[in-house]
Amino acid sequence: MTARIMGCWAGAILFTCLACGDQAGRTVIANEHLAIAFDATTGGFAGITSRDGAHEFIRKTAERPLSWRLVLHDRKGKEVIVDNTQAAPPTVDQQKDELSLGWDGVAAGEEKGALDVDLKCKLVEGSDTALLRLFVDNKSKALGLWQVQFPVIAPLSESGEADVCIGRGNWGERYERAAKKITGEYPSNNLPMQFMLVQEQEHGLYLATYDPGAMYKRFEIQPGDEFVVNTRASDMGVPGNKWSAPYSFALGVYRGDWMTGCKRYRAWALKEAPWTSKGPLANRKDVAECIKNVCAWLLAGGTPEEVVPAVKKFAEAIGAPVGVHWYNWHQIPFDTHYPDYFPAKPGFVEGVAELKKAGVVVMPYINARLWDTANEDFKQAKTAATINEEGKVTIEEYGSGAKLAVMCPTQELWQKKVLEIIRRLVEECGVNAVYMDQIGSAPPRMCFNDGHDHPAGSGDWWVSGYRKLLTPIKNWCTTDGRQVGLTTENDAEPYMDNVDGNLIWVPRDDHEIPMTTAVYSGYTLYFASNHAFSFGDESYCLCQARDFTWGSQLGWDDVNILKPEHAAKIEFLSRLARLRAKARDFLVYGELLEVLQPRNELPDIEGKWNTPAGDAPVKLKAVHAALWRSPDGALGVIAANADTKAHTFSFLIDRGGILNSIDVPARDAALLTIEPAR
Repeated sequence: MTARIMGCWAGAILFTCLACGDQAGRTVIANEHLAIAFDATTGGFAGITSRDGAHEFIRKTAERPLSWRLVLHDRKGKEVIVDNTQAAPPTVDQQKDELSLGWDGVAAGEEKGALDVDLKCKLVEGSDTALLRLFVDNKSKALGLWQVQFPVIAPLSESGEADVCIGRGNWGERYERAAKKITGEYPSNNLPMQFMLVQEQEHGLYLATYDPGAMYKRFEIQPGDEFVVNTRASDMGVPGNKWSAPYSFALGVYRGDWMTGCKRYRAWALKEAPWTSKGPLANRKDVAECIKNVCAWLLAGGTPEEVVPAVKKFAEAIGAPVGVHWYNWHQIPFDTHYPDYFPAKPGFVEGVAELKKAGVVVMPYINARLWDTANEDFKQAKTAATINEEGKVTIEEYGSGAKLAVMCPTQELWQKKVLEIIRRLVEECGVNAVYMDQIGSAPPRMCFNDGHDHPAGSGDWWVSGYRKLLTPIKNWCTTDGRQVGLTTENDAEPYMDNVDGNLIWVPRDDHEIPMTTAVYSGYTLYFASNHAFSFGDESYCLCQARDFTWGSQLGWDDVNILKPEHAAKIEFLSRLARLRAKARDFLVYGELLEVLQPRNELPDIEGKWNTPAGDAPVKLKAVHAALWRSPDGALGVIAANADTKAHTFSFLIDRGGILNSIDVPARDAALLTIEPAR
């Protein structure tokens, strides 16, 4: 095979067909920034090259490279798996800025000619990101698509050489020199945003799905082996169902760190995603001022006698706007009898009024997914429950042991029930915020209920169903003079236009990076800074200092923080909360631009947190600092010092080498407003 080159590297798309010795040929689409090579025999990924630095992310090409894999089922559940290596070599069509690979008449098991598959890769001049789409025409009379795995890149990177960054948990995780498989289910706490970053020193690989419908997907990567995005098909297992490229996969390269990759995703989300279409918090009138103003939270539960005095004491100690997340305000036991919350505990209405008079945001707990199957009213509600592949109601069990049905968000019965509960809490009980558990945390469930008007199994209907459920609730909460905040568990992105705040409560560790606020600062709120309370003042202050500079509304520890032995903790919390109240233009309405690294020597503080691996030691610098930009363009450095000694934090904020510094008193925080570099 002879080499064929069209155009030139600078400012033009190249299509090349290369051969070297006994290797199979390659078809390449490239411009001055990025080159993607496809194996000519299989159509699989054979090379991903960042031309800015000549860096290759596929350093050992597979003998038969992959690009896609399909999982099909028949009506009895028999599974057939097909991938591009099992098909004949693809046809290639080259246009100005798009490369198309086509596989016609692909066999599915014993059924010949069942599938036609097309892969399109678009790379426009000047861009460092290619957009790839997959189309599957399923002509089978017996088999239906169950999962579409695209792209499949194997191998990618090298084991133990790259950092993998993924937005999950509270802030985002950086797996340094990753060697084990890393997975995430979107949209959920496990993967709240639909992208991953592979960082090899200053060379970054951007892997994202640009899906405004927020379909369920599972991202998987094992450096040195396979990267894959696995999406459930619509009408799962229905013979002849098709896959018509419901989203583009973005494959890009960049020079920089993880923040650079996050800003790439932010640019897409602010332009294309429906959940940002209402604009930034600074311009939104449908977000209650009370929820934006909260600077610290108290976690409480039980009777008004147990809750109200503690919350008032907490508010007085903090000296800035606070909220209480009130569990067990109802008479039913926790995680049982849902959604029959009423009546409330005696005195609840009066307790709410007393706290609101003191300026407190009162936010009771409800669950927005589950219905107790033991309830008498479940006989009527069963028609709105999700049904699994076996035709049975999908059941979840928690500590209470109750068998709780997962409700289908597309169903009017469930949509009206959640609205009814929230209206009663506001109108009858007077609350000014409601927490809707599990919406953001739990991934979409499959539903095969024949009586529901949505595609079987999966599709974009789960998220669109919740958006339909939440939209009238959101509208009601901020119309006719009402100012009611709405929050949920964790931070899955597609709900943020209808949910104001996200409870980032899960265990923390010292490898986290603030990917969530890097992408969505100024567009939604995050609250909680817990999981360090039990391990002494140093551990606690270290966690608060870091989370404060990253943009969290702090707290969410229980009433034990009010005990005298924890005076140092609540004093530090109050200082941070008071500065947050003064720095709203940055920490509420602004954008996180950079996590600053000290250019001077600062001591480490060692402590212990409750981490995903259990109680474990942590070690971080005494002072944390971040660069924020307010809506009017002002730059602000937010710094917090967890040490009992004052420190100066020196930093660079531009490539011109100008050294700046901020002085931070012991166990305190500081704000430095600076002019942008000229």
